[in-house]
Amino acid sequence: MGNDCLRALHHALLATITLLATGLASADTAAPVDRIPITTARAVVQRAIELVETQALYPRSQEDYAAAKARLLTALDGAGDEVERQQVLAPIMALLNTLDADGHAFIMAPRWQRHVQQTLSTVRAQPKVSSFALVPTAHGPVLRWTPPQSLGELKTEAPLFLARFNRDYAATSGADKACALVIDLSAQVGGNAWPPLFAMHPLFTDGNLARWVDRDGARTPLVQPPGLRETYAFHAGASPNPLRRFGGTPLAVVSGKTTSSAGEMLLVALMGEGARVRTFGHTTHGLSNANASHTLADGSLLGLTTKRYAIGDGAPIRGGIAPQVSAGSSATIDDAVLQATEWAAQAAPLCGSIVPTPPAAAAHPRHSRAPSGASSP
Repeated sequence: MGNDCLRALHHALLATITLLATGLASADTAAPVDRIPITTARAVVQRAIELVETQALYPRSQEDYAAAKARLLTALDGAGDEVERQQVLAPIMALLNTLDADGHAFIMAPRWQRHVQQTLSTVRAQPKVSSFALVPTAHGPVLRWTPPQSLGELKTEAPLFLARFNRDYAATSGADKACALVIDLSAQVGGNAWPPLFAMHPLFTDGNLARWVDRDGARTPLVQPPGLRETYAFHAGASPNPLRRFGGTPLAVVSGKTTSSAGEMLLVALMGEGARVRTFGHTTHGLSNANASHTLADGSLLGLTTKRYAIGDGAPIRGGIAPQVSAGSSATIDDAVLQATEWAAQAAPLCGSIVPTPPAAAAHPRHSRAPSGASSP
């Protein structure tokens, strides 16, 4: 499977989630009737309301929330011993849509979760192109890392992701001679941010300013380097982290128009390192807040938006995150990576100590002719 096909599969998977979240999944008349016991349905409704009212970001309008809650509480009136699942999930989604969450919250029925898992299995079976590439510049070789998207449970995804991370680096000829690092977040279109964050742990300092901001304005650190180091060691074993040589050095980060959700969390975490990080590319998609997942009594998955992000004492981030250096509306990700590479090579002190490599066309892993794929969609 080529990289363009893989990216299309990523978007198709996210579109599946969006389809359910917007209530359009109820129009799937070909699907078998999906019924659950009324006692289970009532438990789902009560738990969803409890979680929303104790953890979620507040509604944009209390009046709209109260109306949606009233409709949800009466949705099962007159029902018999069983009820169609969508009769429960649709009014819950309507309740979630009143939250000040940028449309990030969702509820997903078990059959859609199975679809996601089947898609994951398909993608994992595809041949993989390296997530690392060496980009020659007049100032020295620069390492480009494009962390692949990660979806699924952390206990499964973390060891798979980190094994590929170390394997890809080891297979990249000359990677140990790189004098600077560019992190390309264009493949981060949503999913699980934690596996790539574990891989990035050597890049973070105790002074990182990335923050979570809860619904009452309380701020807590997003990045905690000791915990990231310990978790990396737990999942990756004795494998030394190849990014450790770039700790404390200038770092270029590239975002794309579809960098979203988990990708925006990673971007904020890196921005928290302050002036040594410069961002390039395009304004991100705009799901720049954090979801927590909860499994309800019927097996449905509730994705509840509970926090926003901020840098230090700055205002909470809303919507898309603009880069410091814009690539221009017609520029490709590869154009932005070239900008980032040139800056990183000139800014990084390691590059001055390495014999320059003759300039050449940048290696772009997502446009290689080699068979490609990713460890997760």
